[in-house]
Amino acid sequence: MSEKLKNGERIEDLQYRGLRIIQSERGFRLGTDSILLTGFVTASARDRIIDLGTGTGVIAILLNGRTGAKLTAVEIQPEQCDMARRSIEMNGQDIEVFEGDMRTAHESLGRGKFDCAVSNPPYYKKESGIVSQKGDGEFKGAATHDTACTMEELVKSAATFIKYGGKFFFCCPAARLSEAFAALKNNNMEPKRLRLVASTEDKPPYLALIEAKKGAAPGLKMEKQLTVCNKDGSYTDEVNAIYHRNEYD
Repeated sequence: MSEKLKNGERIEDLQYRGLRIIQSERGFRLGTDSILLTGFVTASARDRIIDLGTGTGVIAILLNGRTGAKLTAVEIQPEQCDMARRSIEMNGQDIEVFEGDMRTAHESLGRGKFDCAVSNPPYYKKESGIVSQKGDGEFKGAATHDTACTMEELVKSAATFIKYGGKFFFCCPAARLSEAFAALKNNNMEPKRLRLVASTEDKPPYLALIEAKKGAAPGLKMEKQLTVCNKDGSYTDEVNAIYHRNEYD
């Protein structure tokens, strides 16, 4: 596989059933939040799942490996699509990568065809903070700032792709929860599960993991806070379990 790597790329072990992923130093690399979101998703092998803004494909790769579900991964950046496809081939998986804008991809992929949607979207509004310089050309900073797709547009896209009663799993900064809930309500999606994530037990939550359901009645289940690290900086037992550490498959 080494001959398929391009300049500045390397292969990283996803620590689950031998799955690996190609990453580039020039692009936005996978982080803890994608892994935590993947662990939050509930799905089965019978489900059709669409991963919106897949990047290099980490969520799609892990969900397919963990559930056996049929995955379609949508990404607007050509370089990211290329890495995702090569990682999928390297892993011997059957995952479709669709290169295009999630806001219009339903014209090719269809409406209401999926049981679930999942997304780890850009966290910041395009006018807030310093925009990352990672990414190519018009997509520079698109992995961290919503320069290519707003939260409202993301939720609308998810609602378009999933069936009535389908589920949407995504994460957002805890500070943007009200915006996320408003976007869900605007698109006939009801938040059903919420789990807040804190870096350590004594710090306020920085991340929200959300499960919404299309066409559902109101009723939100608040789950126990997920703490990433112990006081000594080591990962908590629960996060180690989500990462599948100490497993020997």
